[in-house]
Amino acid sequence: YLSREQKLAQLVQMRSISGVEFTEIKPDEHGDWLSQRRDDFGKFITVDGKNNDGLSLFVNFSRGVETGRDSWSFNSSSKTIEDSFKRCISFYNSQVENAIRLGDKFEIDYDQTNIKWTRSKRDDLKNKRKASEMKPDAIVSSLYRPFFKQFFYNDAQWIHVQGQMPKLFPYAYAKNLVIGISGLAAKGFSCLMANVISDLHFLESGSQVLPRFVYRKADDLDKSNGLDIYEHGYVREDAIKPEAIEHFRAAYGAEGESIDADAVFYYIYGLLHSKEYRDTYSNNLVKELPRIPRVETYLEFKAFEEVGRYLADLHVNYESVEPYDGCTIEKSDNVHYRVEKLAYGKIKGKTGNAAKDKSCIVYNETLTINNIPLEAQDYIVNLKSALDWVVERCCVKQDKETGIVNDYNDYAAEVGDEKYIFNLILRVITVSLETVKIVNSLPKLKIHPLDK
Repeated sequence: YLSREQKLAQLVQMRSISGVEFTEIKPDEHGDWLSQRRDDFGKFITVDGKNNDGLSLFVNFSRGVETGRDSWSFNSSSKTIEDSFKRCISFYNSQVENAIRLGDKFEIDYDQTNIKWTRSKRDDLKNKRKASEMKPDAIVSSLYRPFFKQFFYNDAQWIHVQGQMPKLFPYAYAKNLVIGISGLAAKGFSCLMANVISDLHFLESGSQVLPRFVYRKADDLDKSNGLDIYEHGYVREDAIKPEAIEHFRAAYGAEGESIDADAVFYYIYGLLHSKEYRDTYSNNLVKELPRIPRVETYLEFKAFEEVGRYLADLHVNYESVEPYDGCTIEKSDNVHYRVEKLAYGKIKGKTGNAAKDKSCIVYNETLTINNIPLEAQDYIVNLKSALDWVVERCCVKQDKETGIVNDYNDYAAEVGDEKYIFNLILRVITVSLETVKIVNSLPKLKIHPLDK
């Protein structure tokens, strides 16, 4: 086997391609010339029941929300969001009034300290639609990046593309679980479970989320049938199709009769973490939505399900796991927990990424975290380690175009814990180490004969 560099060196020595041995390649049935997909992937049940009339898993799913104005819509401070949108809405409505008054002489003011225009908002302006007042109760929790929560202004008139999110999280505190997966054309497949609305780029290349439940408005028949009616008159229903449950039950005889929607949902999450599954079907997973094989035995199904349940609890509830206690904390006498910008330690004599000492995080001028296990870096989600996301995102940053400040210390203040960021680092270390350990414990992937 020759590396790319060795092959290039060979070509340089040859000085001509006339003596090079070429291998003929032909496109596969999908039109792929390179990184061709495996055909057996198509025999597995697809997650996509929205665009598919055949056998499928989910009745619906959604992309992450695309605001078109993230610096306005996401922030560590709910107060900053409220103040920003009050100003933005006032400016927008003044633009509508000017458009009505000036007619053809009107010109849009593109000053981004007042508003971020999107196509949908320009259409509203063109149609002289005024915006309603700012709604403080529309500020909800969201997952902006892996293990990095933000407050989010969940008002449809200020979201460029909502997708199906209103059916998954129709109101503040609506209870649901979603399996986030990286979008098509991603550089590598990732998945992460959440229990809140997520941003479009929470995972790479336009994330999609596969829900445990879907919500709809209750009707009179629902009420007469005694269905549970949730807040604001919503009914919550399974997002896993009944025929998908039967599909799995059919593989395991009498043992499979105990499989229900929960079991299938967590089995999917466990299987999507299988390194063998990801490696074998890597070319498929970055070009199409996942398909889920049945494993050979019921015991193996249960093993993947149990891992899925464990990982779901770990990843969704990362803010309450036990902080890792194996680090050495170096503190000064006047220690405080405010962060400006987290940074890894530095290795002398090296540059770039190689110079980062990832066993050490400089928290601030009064506090340093040492002896971080390097194994924590092995948990990769969305192209970086989970810990990398925390180090990158937990900071104070001012948006250059809008002037809006996003200060993650504000998030710590709003949740009432001055040590939130400090503990988040230690908790994500725990999550990372546990995830790597449990994923390595997964059984070998043996495909059931019915799916071969």
